[in-house]
Amino acid sequence: MRTVATQLTAWLALAALVGALWVYPLAGHALAPVLVCYAGALCWRPALWLFLLPALLPNLDLAPTTGWFFLEEIDLLLLITVCCGYARYRRLAADHHGTTPGSHSPNPTLALPDWPALFAAGLVLMSVACTIGLWRGLWHEPWGGVPPWPAFDANAFNHYFSAYNALRIAKAWAWTLLLLPLLRRTAGSGARRLATHFVPGMLTGLLFVTCAAIRERYEFPGLLNFSSDYRITAPFSAMHTGGAALDGYLALCTPLLAMCLFRPRHAWRAAAGLALLGLALYAGLATFSRGLYAAYGLALIVVGAAWWTAAPLRAQPNSRRLALAVTASASLLVLGAGLAFKDGYFVERRFATAPADLQHRLQHWRQVWHLMDDTPATLALGMGLGTFPATYYWRNPVHETLPNYRYVDEAGNGNRLLRLAAGEYAAGYGELLRFWQTVPIVPGHDYQLAIDVRTSAPMAFLHLRLCERQLLYPVNCIAVPLRRLATGPQWQHLSMNFNAGVLGSRTAPVRLELAVEGQRATVDVDNASLRQLPEDRELLRNGSFTDANNYWFFSSDRHHLPWHIKSLPLNLYFDMGWPGLLAAAVLLVATCAPLLRRAERRHDNVDAAAWLAAIVGFQLVGCFDSLIDVPRMSLLFMLVLGAAALQPAAVRSCPPPAAR
Repeated sequence: MRTVATQLTAWLALAALVGALWVYPLAGHALAPVLVCYAGALCWRPALWLFLLPALLPNLDLAPTTGWFFLEEIDLLLLITVCCGYARYRRLAADHHGTTPGSHSPNPTLALPDWPALFAAGLVLMSVACTIGLWRGLWHEPWGGVPPWPAFDANAFNHYFSAYNALRIAKAWAWTLLLLPLLRRTAGSGARRLATHFVPGMLTGLLFVTCAAIRERYEFPGLLNFSSDYRITAPFSAMHTGGAALDGYLALCTPLLAMCLFRPRHAWRAAAGLALLGLALYAGLATFSRGLYAAYGLALIVVGAAWWTAAPLRAQPNSRRLALAVTASASLLVLGAGLAFKDGYFVERRFATAPADLQHRLQHWRQVWHLMDDTPATLALGMGLGTFPATYYWRNPVHETLPNYRYVDEAGNGNRLLRLAAGEYAAGYGELLRFWQTVPIVPGHDYQLAIDVRTSAPMAFLHLRLCERQLLYPVNCIAVPLRRLATGPQWQHLSMNFNAGVLGSRTAPVRLELAVEGQRATVDVDNASLRQLPEDRELLRNGSFTDANNYWFFSSDRHHLPWHIKSLPLNLYFDMGWPGLLAAAVLLVATCAPLLRRAERRHDNVDAAAWLAAIVGFQLVGCFDSLIDVPRMSLLFMLVLGAAALQPAAVRSCPPPAAR
């Protein structure tokens, strides 16, 4: 029966993969060969997913290029993982037979590790909470009334205001339920592959993320510029509306370095760990996130205390000398990084404004609480998954109209256009919503930028420019001169010839940006074009918006509160009510309590402390920011939680071959 279920799961994943590849925009990037290589690696060695997936999950993020953030590239990666993993489910446990050190049994079999009963109960409870939250999210109507089934049109999967945002949030838990059985089986007897595959995969991912963060710092504010308020995002496109995906990731992964730093088998591994620690410290401090600073400090205390009580390191001279050298080097790295950032203007400003920022955050949380319906069902079960952005848009207490966009199909001619709406703020000013596409600009070349627009607003302005931008903050812009658009039903054709100059001379991405400003201004946009001269070669993809959000992305650079609850516990309650909070508490207790008991032992207390510091550090960042609204982060945290909670099973003897 189990074989039938695993094979059916594999075939369903394959069918879903074919369907996803049919609609996903594969042009303009190198995702296809990555997927082919990944599938080939898993067909060759199925257990490699345990290393490759945690390395790729945080880094394979193409949303700024493809424009897709509901169905993402990680979903394609995960479909391949599920397909290959369940198709070769028995192969995952191929090395579970062998001789146990110290065992005199002729042919012992090592049982698979498993989770405590309380952890399994937490999984069941969270599944129930997510199912209820998904249903309520799909049927949620923030302006009141009886909600219809959400429309399935060009706007269904391109905006956080869509009711289908519930599916985007829920998919993280669906992937968790599919991957945890593979995690348990692939971990092997004694959960050995967690140390040989999973943790190295997490650290490889950390290496790529920190390198991306350092490259971004180098390209934009500069590596040693600690006065700029530039906030790095690295490969996390979900931070296009703010959030703390990078902070949460660094808090989750950096403590795992302790497993190779304080139990080094070879000097080169210790040196590699120290180098990665230096990169992670720089990237973490350069986020200027006070929550991440606290998580780093907590990890240092927890892991340091565990190492200090580790008897094996004191008993073995060679290990002791290497460990002491590593500890001294790590301490110097931490001290040097702290001193480098300590006197930076922006760091001082961040801590000086901490009390005022806390009051502002508390006010936001009170507003979030009052945004919820006061019905008994909502007070018990929450508003529904992914409903906060739409709820804030319609009910925000300061009566702001946030900037928005949608695709409109004109009746009669079948033409599809982009409609941009400006925001209205109580103070008369606010954040522009930037709608942009990545373009390949060659420095020094001539270009022609053109676009068709129309508006019925008496006072509407279209911001149209090309800028270097990683995700949030644009620099080195070339802009079309700003002017008020003529009012009327006729289309206006705007065009400008320009020379790129130095734009595009660096490795920083160049984006063509659209934004609308004006009182109650709504502007229709169509036929966007960027041509390289004199070749007259079109550089924009989907400039007519026929394919909706293909290759177009958006950002809200600084005004982030409308998009995030900024509290993990409150976010859980808002989305799933008390069942969600209870399920999260059960999972954390079921994982952390055994880790605390393991930390009292002296043979594996450093490993237990590293897992514990990672989990608690992630929660500490979550105290002041949202984390579960980024599916890849929710999934990665659940994989870490599942790995930390796995408990090796006892050895049982196999019957002799003749009795089988």
